Amino acid sequence: MSMEPHHVVKCPIITEESQIQTGKANQYTFRVNPRANKKQIREALEAIFPNVRVVRVNTMNYQGKMRRQFVSRTAGRKGSWKKAIVTLRDGDHIELI
Repeated sequence: MSMEPHHVVKCPIITEESQIQTGKANQYTFRVNPRANKKQIREALEAIFPNVRVVRVNTMNYQGKMRRQFVSRTAGRKGSWKKAIVTLRDGDHIELI
């Protein structure tokens, strides 16, 4: 199943921990489509950022958190999502901000 690059990579995750990873190990964190595999994530990032070469992709699946509805007092669940930590070649970088 092929997807367009912008459907595979949804948005960058910019937190204090991800910024430390960027400085130390040249790793960037993205929220990605849960159905995308590592090869699709690699190809999408190299298509979106043409000057970048991806060395390694690590992925994690997160289950949505339980939340209560205020009005009906019933339990619900937020959506599940997938995170990808991408290691780039030495010297490559992505301008996120």
